Amino acid sequence: MTVLLPHSTEEIRLYDFQKELISGLFAEERIIYAAFPLWIELGAFDISEKNTIKKVEMEEIVFTDKNIFCPVKIEIKNKDEFHTVESKIPLICVKSGKPFSDEDQKIALQKKLPVKQLKVFRLGLVQEEGPHAKSISKYVWCKLK
Repeated sequence: MTVLLPHSTEEIRLYDFQKELISGLFAEERIIYAAFPLWIELGAFDISEKNTIKKVEMEEIVFTDKNIFCPVKIEIKNKDEFHTVESKIPLICVKSGKPFSDEDQKIALQKKLPVKQLKVFRLGLVQEEGPHAKSISKYVWCKLK
């Protein structure tokens, strides 16, 4: 599986955003944690085709009962055809306790997503180290114009 890893500058902004969300959504009857690692899954994308990626855009955060994530659209141009790959970057997960409510959603949506587009990032191949560990075995840097 191929993943897209934000540049460390954007990654730090996303970590800070996760901290903001956790402190804003803290509740005694809920245990929440920041999702890690902050990477975007691309499936079977070939990293040698890095030049076909034209745009990586993050959209407003989305809630489920137990997760908060940010949808991501990756625009790819093969030959003369454009197509979009839709993925997501997980931000917050509920480990136990009460799920997110409409009030929680209102609180979180008041916070501004710190990253809208990724211009510099890495594409990497995920290597399964074990049932609970993953690493990147090979990667290439990409810079969009």
